Amino acid sequence: MIGIGLAELIMLVMLIVVSLVCGLWFYTFWREQRRETQRRRIAIQCRICGCTYAIPKKSPHITVCPSCGSHNERGGQPQI
Repeated sequence: MIGIGLAELIMLVMLIVVSLVCGLWFYTFWREQRRETQRRRIAIQCRICGCTYAIPKKSPHITVCPSCGSHNERGGQPQI
């Protein structure tokens, strides 16, 4: 049988708990990054009024803003 002292047992438990907490933190960070990427893929911000609206995945390249009716290009950068 393996002999283990109280100090080593406490250190082992603390190491396991810290590893578990760090693993969960990394997982939630990765999940939030994926969700943000997905949100940016389906959202467009109007260049005229600034309204942000969601579009379906199979929508045309140019969409119409539901607030002001202006045409907005999907994936385009705002022109200054």
